[in-house]
Amino acid sequence: MRRPFNRRWAAAAAAAALTASALVATAPPASARDAAPIPPEVNLNDCPTLSELPKGADPNFWLCTVVVITGGRLQFGTIDQKIDKPIALTYANGFDPVTLEQSFVFRPLKGEPLKVAGGVLGIPGTDVLPFLELYAQAQLARDPEVSPVDDPNVAYRMHMKIKNINPLLGDTCYVGSDSDPITLNLTFGTTNPPPPNKPITGRGIEPHPDDPTVFTSTVVDNAFSVPKSTGCGPWGLLNGIADFRAGLPAKAGTNTAVFETMAKFRGYSEPTAINSLTKLRAAQAKIEAKVEQAR
Repeated sequence: MRRPFNRRWAAAAAAAALTASALVATAPPASARDAAPIPPEVNLNDCPTLSELPKGADPNFWLCTVVVITGGRLQFGTIDQKIDKPIALTYANGFDPVTLEQSFVFRPLKGEPLKVAGGVLGIPGTDVLPFLELYAQAQLARDPEVSPVDDPNVAYRMHMKIKNINPLLGDTCYVGSDSDPITLNLTFGTTNPPPPNKPITGRGIEPHPDDPTVFTSTVVDNAFSVPKSTGCGPWGLLNGIADFRAGLPAKAGTNTAVFETMAKFRGYSEPTAINSLTKLRAAQAKIEAKVEQAR
């Protein structure tokens, strides 16, 4: 995925690099505050390889990032799903130092399916029977947008679909689709949802006290809508039943996403996050100089 360079991106990227490096330098000791343990999924093992980057990409101007949803909840319709297993998104991003065009290479979301309480019927206790169990697995409907230029309040715009896993529903039962996804505008800041939801606020980036190269945050959205189910049962005959169970479609202002996250990154030419930050700051200084010349 590519998009042209602009001044907003340059300023944001420079600020992010400077802020992250400052946080690394000023992180309080682990005894100063509580923090959840770092799960093993917070790793860079799934980074796109150099050969998967755009042709001619300069490793000096590329980073790999993993963002792992380690907790929180996703509520829509009558479903209020606790996130009790990590969900990881790994991607590479960088730019051409000559054209200043920014590019991304995304991996699929990785994580185990989450068990939905109440199962297919939505009745507590019935989900002990295998054919009434229901699991949900989040997938990308299309590439995410990182710090989209049309809304500086958004950290990640996620276009998602959720696979419903149950033998009665078949293998193609989804909430959201490639053409009609669940779109989350996730922010560290404060949301502005339509009623009846009220604004909620995320939490900005902080270094983990046990590892200053891991950054924690909370991103939120409660202004999104959720479409009807598709592909449930033979010829979609069970779509209506799936929608009745989940309370779909669900209009904007009635749904909520709260994702607790941990992130880690490194440059393709450096082994550590701190060295990557140094490299990124130097690159941003060059970009800002070119922006000034273009004014």
